[in-house]
Amino acid sequence: MFAASFMVITPYTPQQFLFLAKEQVSVSDKISILKKLSESFPLDNSTKIAKENLVNLLLSDNRYEEALQLYQKDHPETGSGRAINFKLLEMLLRTGRYNDVLRDTAAASGPVRDFLRDMNLLELRVEALLAKGQFQIARECVDRWLEKYSGDGITGGRFEGDVRSIQFLRRHLMSIERMNGPKGKALFTASVPDSLQHWSHHQDVPIVFFKLIPVHPGGQLHEPLLPGRHEGADYFEDRVNDLNRGFNYISGDQFSLKFAGLHTLYVQEGDLDPESSGGHLLTSRVYVHTIPELYKLAGDAFVVLVDYREQSDGEAAYMGDGLIHLSASKLQTLVVMHEILHGLGATHQEWNAFEAQGYKFDPDDRGLMTFEQGEIVSLGLEEKNRALLGWPRVAVVRPHFATDSQITEDLSHLGKSVLDLEPPVTPEPVEKADSSELLPAL
Repeated sequence: MFAASFMVITPYTPQQFLFLAKEQVSVSDKISILKKLSESFPLDNSTKIAKENLVNLLLSDNRYEEALQLYQKDHPETGSGRAINFKLLEMLLRTGRYNDVLRDTAAASGPVRDFLRDMNLLELRVEALLAKGQFQIARECVDRWLEKYSGDGITGGRFEGDVRSIQFLRRHLMSIERMNGPKGKALFTASVPDSLQHWSHHQDVPIVFFKLIPVHPGGQLHEPLLPGRHEGADYFEDRVNDLNRGFNYISGDQFSLKFAGLHTLYVQEGDLDPESSGGHLLTSRVYVHTIPELYKLAGDAFVVLVDYREQSDGEAAYMGDGLIHLSASKLQTLVVMHEILHGLGATHQEWNAFEAQGYKFDPDDRGLMTFEQGEIVSLGLEEKNRALLGWPRVAVVRPHFATDSQITEDLSHLGKSVLDLEPPVTPEPVEKADSSELLPAL
């Protein structure tokens, strides 16, 4: 409908183009309009704003390659010193241009000392080097950075946590180097492209569970928050069956998992603890690759690290290469599904900044999964992730539950015949209900 009317009512003024782009609810329509504005009025002041919005929409829509090509027309160089273009560097990293990242960050810091700038440059270099399997060179980069900035990590100082995090990072890189030599299998963190998107059309993708148990029992969570702590393989295989009921529904039976084992790892105090490592995700993500059992599986299976340590309560994060870290209290079907979707390439929708500028979006486009105050309030895939994964559009499931047992019970009723998943206004007990009636109670 938009395309037909658009052809009839041209030409628009630049301001009309912008207004129309904001009014459309479809992201693809917004992108088409902003492209037309940029082509029709290349010298107008509005075009600069339109291009910035267009690049950000493309990035949010998982169209990184297209966004990079457009952005580089006006920003061909990454710069150096105080003029480093970190946005361009991040886009080069996301699109797998690791050699370009390494070249452009090699001497980008310049003569002026700047702790935060050089720390960001270091992390970009380390990510690019790990993505090329260059463990020794990555560790040497960290060594040089610490020679320059380790003195900034004074107790109680502004950069104490940052320096400690880089020191942890160096230790983890040394572990990887000792295990695998100066070069090895490429490691991907969550900030660079994963190799798992092809799994979105595979059946029986292996998934392995590891219980992370503290070396000293006093650091464990108390019993009510330990789902599966004393359970065997059957319990976790049942969790995989729960996951498959959900994935069969939202993928149109194109993706499923296969339980491939349960193991236990005993963890020293401070390992994989965001606070103790300064809160840097890169450091935690590198750490999980230092565990030999996980390094062997990285990129070849989904690996769920179920953490029973008290300091990790409430954690749930995708660590790259199919590795997922979550606390025992987050061992819930939809939470694990959310992190697996990240591993398949799905991303969150980031529309807040656009909405502040007056852009409208489809209210029924519910995102990867929609959270409110840390709790999942809807399950579904918006347009950009459906296109990325090649899955059909399905109605949104709005869960209304508090325990994993309820998820297990209700997901068992998921099926292709469901047409309307809107929750009932007032839930009432029924003697027997088909799937279309039971799903709203999710």
